[in-house]
Amino acid sequence: MRSSVPIPSQSAERLKREKETGIGYQIVAVKLKNGRCFDQVIASEGCLIQVRGYEVIPFGPEEVTSVSINHKRWNFRDVSRARTKNLAASA
Repeated sequence: MRSSVPIPSQSAERLKREKETGIGYQIVAVKLKNGRCFDQVIASEGCLIQVRGYEVIPFGPEEVTSVSINHKRWNFRDVSRARTKNLAASA
């Protein structure tokens, strides 16, 4: 498990031509070699830096087959709200 994963060069070049979801980042979908998909992943400066629902990125760069922009928004900066939801769900 990692805190950031470099985006494969082919996908990174394509993302550079796309609009940002917000200042300095894009929300992308990531598909892995084993078929797993993650629809809300933050990409910034050539790296995947956060996956919705995970504290650390649950895959390595060698597992990524594709990265595509989708702009599926979520308030990833509001950590306190997410923690409150998790605490309520586990009670």
